[in-house]
Amino acid sequence: MKKHLGNYAESIINNRLLNGSIVLLAFLAVIVTDIYIDNFPLFQIAYLMLSLMLGLAFWKETWIRSLLVAIMVYSKISLEQTEVFQVHDILSIRIITLFISYFLTASSISFMILSYIKQKKNTLQLTFTLAKALDSRDHYTADHSDHVAYYSKKIAEEMNLSKMACERIFIGGILHDIGKIGVPEHILGKPSRLTEEEFSIIKEHPITGYDMLSHISHLKRAGILDMILHHHERFDGRGYPSGIAEKRIPVAARIMAVADTFDAMTSKRVYRGELNIDFAIEEIQKNAGTQFDPEVVKAFMSIWNREGEKLLPKYSPVAKTSSNAFS
Repeated sequence: MKKHLGNYAESIINNRLLNGSIVLLAFLAVIVTDIYIDNFPLFQIAYLMLSLMLGLAFWKETWIRSLLVAIMVYSKISLEQTEVFQVHDILSIRIITLFISYFLTASSISFMILSYIKQKKNTLQLTFTLAKALDSRDHYTADHSDHVAYYSKKIAEEMNLSKMACERIFIGGILHDIGKIGVPEHILGKPSRLTEEEFSIIKEHPITGYDMLSHISHLKRAGILDMILHHHERFDGRGYPSGIAEKRIPVAARIMAVADTFDAMTSKRVYRGELNIDFAIEEIQKNAGTQFDPEVVKAFMSIWNREGEKLLPKYSPVAKTSSNAFS
């Protein structure tokens, strides 16, 4: 329940156009209703609620908040029938008091949202730094997280996922292997085949990554922790760490599985050179329905058939995270 409420709140904050439209309609509705209904206590509450909505809708635009608050105060003063408020000196005090009251109410919401977003940005930047530190341990995989994030976001967009979902998948791609920080250097950089014991240590990295970041509530709420935990699951249920199958695997993790595998096959590794692109594409297609979700493979192939090698990061700059990814 808390997760759904958090996601709903974030979607409201991010949908600027919808917010603005709703608030402007509410703004007009309150003023028009106030013209025809004489209920002073009711409209005291209505105007206060309206100022809160202004702060929610226009948390970035101080000048818009100020303008709308001024219009709101002007309308309220004009519609008040109490004679005492028509006395010049009292009227001036009334206008100033209302403006300050409504503006501070609206701005308090704005300041809380800005503070929340700044905190999230700082946390994510620190986490991204840790992820880049991980990539730097092996120059063969220095850009792997960026590439997985890039491919994952492209696939998500092709599957018509929401803009917010695509941004979150991008972040998940950056962080998906962060648990490898706990894998010893001699295993990560081993040029020969891993032993069963060494591979079992490697297989712990999704759980390690999940546990490392589990205290960051907005990563959990956004589903990013589930991407980290489940990006090595297989569609047929033979993956790790949970062995879940098909739709039980979060769609973002199913997308990331394809992106991760494609980049791994088309990049140089300490134990081999990069594989032929045609071979990598054939492997992705061949494993649809077993290792990979067929719908994700279909989306990936649509992109490949349309863009070909232009899809590769060396021909197309890796996408940068937009501001919405942090909000």
